[in-house]
Amino acid sequence: MKRHPPRYQMGLSLIELMVAMLISLLLLGGVLQVFLSSKDLYRTNTAVARVQEGGRFATEFLAFDIRHAGYKGDCLTPPLIHLDETSPEYEADLFDMSIAIRGWDDDTSTDLLDTRLEKTDAVLVKHAGQASGATASNNTPVSASTISLNQTGSIPSGSLVLVADSKGCDLFQKTNQTNSNSLTRGSNGGIPGNKKGGAKKDWTHEYDQNMQILMLQSFIYYLDENIAGMPSLYRLNANNGAPTVEELVEGVIDLQVTYGIDNDGDRQADAYVKAGTSNLTAAGEGNWSKVVSARVSLLVVSTETNVLDQAQQFTYPAAAGITKEDDFAVYDNGVVTLKDNRVGQVFTTTVAIRNRLP
Repeated sequence: MKRHPPRYQMGLSLIELMVAMLISLLLLGGVLQVFLSSKDLYRTNTAVARVQEGGRFATEFLAFDIRHAGYKGDCLTPPLIHLDETSPEYEADLFDMSIAIRGWDDDTSTDLLDTRLEKTDAVLVKHAGQASGATASNNTPVSASTISLNQTGSIPSGSLVLVADSKGCDLFQKTNQTNSNSLTRGSNGGIPGNKKGGAKKDWTHEYDQNMQILMLQSFIYYLDENIAGMPSLYRLNANNGAPTVEELVEGVIDLQVTYGIDNDGDRQADAYVKAGTSNLTAAGEGNWSKVVSARVSLLVVSTETNVLDQAQQFTYPAAAGITKEDDFAVYDNGVVTLKDNRVGQVFTTTVAIRNRLP
């Protein structure tokens, strides 16, 4: 019987090749689907994390300053103001510590701010902060213009300085150099500057070397658009006299503040009200001294668009009564719908003013 030599396969048939390609495409499609899902999940998680980080930062900035509103060290009386109150750059709202906290509701205008987002609040807080490493080296006579320090100071020239003890306190602008070992309240230089000539006053009393040396912290918190067109939390910083604008947190599209007012003198909030009500006047007069706490609500959204599959909608009680639409959200009496499938979150905190606690 004749044997035929074995046949060796020289390649794949067309059917085998098509089956292999189909299997490869199915596997590739699965891998691609996993990759895209992971990418979307990562993008969403990143956006949420940035929103939460921004909300925490914004809340902490506001809470810290509100908590310390009105702090003047050991001083129990209003400071004697040595600043030049006749200067066109002098703004009582920014430098007079007799009103420690003040707010503007919705579209209430203020000459202190050029612009702010429609129907959002603004809040002004003032307090004294510790000046690092600044201690007096000896007593300071009533008529002196200079306070000697134990070491070279770190207080910048132009800073608004509050010196205080249990007998009283004085507010002035430092006019000598940052690296000097003294604090001078000269009549030249600085905005708004110190009183000049016959208007110049002595200290409230003679200070000993245990005086507290503090720095005025004066901020207005508000919302505005940055150069990229994204709403942000800003603050007007008047610590060196001449107000400067600082952008703090991007993505904050709404700020609402209500104030806990003490009507019966027990230093506890009897009601939370908006600025402009309950005699909380825009002029900074009225019942602002009765404010013992503040409730702050912030709405923060992602800078990235199309983070979610559909528009996010949620209840935002702080915006009750507000109806508006902008590029980022639609507000309908406490219900907010975000645009462009952004992700957002509401941050609310109630802050007691320590100086006014029971």
